[in-house]
Amino acid sequence: MANQIFQENDLMFTDISQNRRDIYNYILHNPGTYLRKIFRGVGLAMGDTQYHLSVLEKKGYVKSWKVGKHRHYYPMSVNSGRDELILVFLEQTVTRNILVYLIENIGATQSDLSNFIHSSTPTIYWYMKRLINSGLVVGSKEGNVIRYYVKDICGLTECIRTYMPETWMSLASKIADMYSNVTKLLIEKHALDSNFHCIVS
Repeated sequence: MANQIFQENDLMFTDISQNRRDIYNYILHNPGTYLRKIFRGVGLAMGDTQYHLSVLEKKGYVKSWKVGKHRHYYPMSVNSGRDELILVFLEQTVTRNILVYLIENIGATQSDLSNFIHSSTPTIYWYMKRLINSGLVVGSKEGNVIRYYVKDICGLTECIRTYMPETWMSLASKIADMYSNVTKLLIEKHALDSNFHCIVS
């Protein structure tokens, strides 16, 4: 990540107090986080956290964007717009798990997600409605079943790779396995097609 963690000998950060360093570093490692998580994460009072966030934003160390009820905070290295929106949902455990699951299980149904998240169908519907309204996910009705797809898998995976390396390491391994399985199936299909061609020719 382009941002540098505040260190005592960083001359460019000499005007930043230790509390603000702690807040900045928390945001750096949790891009898209919001006030309640920040003050719990750094152990400061709510009012003090709000004040230090205001100073950091005015000095240009962080930026914020209000989505729904929360104002989300980001290091300046985060690309504006799409990445900021994606990080809002990646920062939340349930929606992050849903998005990663949809990458691994393309076209998953509400029932699939309910079993995976261990939540009721109405709860899953609420989460999926938010993700669809955000433009990150699309739903396609097939008979009585709705299948869900990540709208831009490349954009989502790149965002995870850039800003959430630990999540990416786990996901990359699964993607590699998926690619290997698909490649194996294609090779087998090609072999079957070749054999069929030999038989009929």
